[in-house]
Amino acid sequence: MIKADIKAVGLVKAPAEGFSFTFITPDKSSLKIGDFVYYVHNGRKVICRIVKRDPLRLYPDVYLSNPAISPAKILRVMGISSTEFELFEIKASIIGYYDEILGFVNPRITPEPGKEVYLAEKEVIEESLLKKKAGEDGSIHLGYLLNREDDVPVVLDTSLVVSEHLCILASTGSGKSYLAGVLVEELLKPYNSAAVLILDPHSEYHTLKEIEGLNDFNSEGYRPRVKIFGKEEIKIRLCELEYDELLNVLPSLSDKMEAILNVVYRELEGGKFTSEDLIDGIRAKAEDERDITAKALTWRIKRYIENVDIIDDYVHLELKDILRPGMAAVLQMSELSDLEQQLLTSVLLKRILNARINSEKGLAGEKLEYPVFVIVEEAHRFASRDSRSFEVLKTILSEGRKFGVGVCLISQRPSKIDPDVLSQCMTQVIMRIVNPADQENIRASVESVGKELIAELPGLTKGQALVAGVAINSPVLMRVRKRLTTHGGVSKDAPSEWRRYFESFGNEKEMEIRVPKAQKKLFWED
Repeated sequence: MIKADIKAVGLVKAPAEGFSFTFITPDKSSLKIGDFVYYVHNGRKVICRIVKRDPLRLYPDVYLSNPAISPAKILRVMGISSTEFELFEIKASIIGYYDEILGFVNPRITPEPGKEVYLAEKEVIEESLLKKKAGEDGSIHLGYLLNREDDVPVVLDTSLVVSEHLCILASTGSGKSYLAGVLVEELLKPYNSAAVLILDPHSEYHTLKEIEGLNDFNSEGYRPRVKIFGKEEIKIRLCELEYDELLNVLPSLSDKMEAILNVVYRELEGGKFTSEDLIDGIRAKAEDERDITAKALTWRIKRYIENVDIIDDYVHLELKDILRPGMAAVLQMSELSDLEQQLLTSVLLKRILNARINSEKGLAGEKLEYPVFVIVEEAHRFASRDSRSFEVLKTILSEGRKFGVGVCLISQRPSKIDPDVLSQCMTQVIMRIVNPADQENIRASVESVGKELIAELPGLTKGQALVAGVAINSPVLMRVRKRLTTHGGVSKDAPSEWRRYFESFGNEKEMEIRVPKAQKKLFWED
């Protein structure tokens, strides 16, 4: 039923191609592309998305020839009504009416000409487009509808985000790390109390530590934690490396070296061995003390394993130290090499998956008794086919949902992420994307985003996003809500830092003291 005080914003003109139609409206500002309207069919509100907006009639070119005279003034002088120049033809795509069991049901017929069209109210949008309301148990409030002056919240279903995986895709500077911070804030609210692990290649997420001091996150008996792990605390025990990962660390192995290493590794596999155990095993396989192959392999182990900072014979990151409900662990990887970052990602994700499988199936070994959510920044480094962590990510994205391992991939180059991996992320938050290759990869990998919405991506500005997938009933355009914590990924203000640096010299005389005489000409005479 339509309330008596709700007025129609337009009348249906005619069907358009597919399940869409056009309607005529005098509205000049509130009906924007991407917004939602509805008409009533058999007592049900049929939700539709605005996809195009055009003036019904354009002014003749001659009316626009003099910028000093408005076309409306010319019409008044000529005694012509300006009404038809103030009407707009809007194309709307039918989404359907929402059924709690069936989801959206398309009536399979466009509205008849003359049918009233209404702007969808906040309550209609919340009831039909959102699976959760802001602040409910298991909700993620990311932002607000982009085209509304009133705040209509955009809320995801946490359970579906975690179990079906999430991706955040955007060009550099579009606000993807800021949005990820909002996501973590929501996951650590009392109504989620999530176990979150953040793989942070640029050390941008340390400011989330502020969560521990904010009352917004506390409730009776609940106080979230954020733990930051630096380079010295990030360690992988050597015996946790699989044979292929060990090969990746040791460069330029001959076939004979690989054969010896394989035999020694298989003999030690399953136990807690050290690099010395590997070396002792290799020496035992040597034909004599002058065996060049054994010596070369031993040298590589000392050079490339004992000198890799994150590989240790004894120290190891315990999963329950980095994954607990109500806690986010940030692994700062900015000081690690690409090899170390990929090894760390591969080994940790493999251990997490195995621990969840052990817990779910009652098997022996390391266990995690609760679901976990892993956020992978700069995901194109770890999810391309030539990455050392590709296989485990692919496995988790295809099988992790059965065991409670959720993944969020964040990337500025979606075209470098394997399409099979990207297609497993069933909820998508896509910000400004200009690169055609990236747009095409999104179009090919993300089924729920149509070509009309893909066309919106270049026009989005910082902090605006397209949200689609299983955690929301229909794709929406969104502006990201304000973070409660400080954003740690702000770009450097180079001019300010340059000025501050030179102001620190005080005056030219002090500058002369600090600059060697041989270099003065470079500063003052050129």
